[in-house]
Amino acid sequence: MELAELLQWLSSAQKTGTLAVDDGKVQKQIVFRDGRIISTASSDPREHLGAILISHGFVTDGELAGAIERQRQEKTLIGKLLVEMNAIDERDLYRMLRLKAEESLYDVFTWTEGDFRFHDGQLPPPETLIPLALDVAAVVLEGMQRIDEWRRIREIIPSPDCVPVALGAFDEAEMGEWDEQVLGHVDDDRSIGEIARLVHAGEFYVSKIVLRQLHAGRLKIVRPRGPARPAAESAPSPPQPITAETLLEEARQRLGKGELESALRHARAARALDPDQRKIEAAAAQIEETVRRDIERAAMRPSDVPKLARPFEELAKLRLSPQEGYLLSRIDGTHDLRSLLRLGPLSPLETQLLLRKLVDAGHVQLEPKT
Repeated sequence: MELAELLQWLSSAQKTGTLAVDDGKVQKQIVFRDGRIISTASSDPREHLGAILISHGFVTDGELAGAIERQRQEKTLIGKLLVEMNAIDERDLYRMLRLKAEESLYDVFTWTEGDFRFHDGQLPPPETLIPLALDVAAVVLEGMQRIDEWRRIREIIPSPDCVPVALGAFDEAEMGEWDEQVLGHVDDDRSIGEIARLVHAGEFYVSKIVLRQLHAGRLKIVRPRGPARPAAESAPSPPQPITAETLLEEARQRLGKGELESALRHARAARALDPDQRKIEAAAAQIEETVRRDIERAAMRPSDVPKLARPFEELAKLRLSPQEGYLLSRIDGTHDLRSLLRLGPLSPLETQLLLRKLVDAGHVQLEPKT
């Protein structure tokens, strides 16, 4: 289904539940109540509330780190703590929460492909929800406009690896605070993607600001050069078509090597590619069940309490995926595995796989609940 059609169907049917979407890199949750969007969550650290507050100048990295440490001790929402710390008032916090939810939704419109599941009637724990009320029709309209705008941007800035190069001084009278943050990182060497990471922002916003300066003649774009191909090199053979059967076979091979996460993804991709074939559905379900049994044999009991093996600040410096970082940030040493599986944008099975990976790496340890 097209994303717009999916959202409109959930709205018109006045659905209550959680829509989980996954593009293979980022997982998101869109929470509905009676057909309206009331909350969102994302595994992309750039879309977390703290990153957005930093990028808009409400808090510093130090203030956010202090709030996160208090959150781990007091088990309360990060936004509430920042209000108590006088880092932001309630009105600005709500505005940023709404912006966070909207931007997370609009980003999904730029995905070229992905998987979705709607968990009918299932809502995250109340303490993790920050109530909003977003009109789906307005979200869809803005999302479609974003697609058109992205298309125009991509004609001039085709890749996040493009490097903006300054041709002259910027006109500060025409620049807002957000422009200053982005353009302040233009050094004729950093790429669009690198600047986006430095300012805790999405590529869309950074590209829009750069594009305005391009039109004003103050910047030019240096496109990344691809690897040169030797003249005598023959043209590559056309790729073989991917079928559900080939994906299943790859899943079985990964399963045999103990690569559970990869096996699960290939099995689910096979199911999504040919959802009407009972044979494919049965084979994918069998692989998923094998993965589940393998995890159960790893002695991960639902009552076990995951605890960080090292301080979070130390783990955060490692090369972790967004999903690993998100899961580590949710481990506070008090919630058991059963509670942890209900949090975040990943399915329970995917969360167990990720946790097992962190345990095997020595980043997390499981202790019996006392």
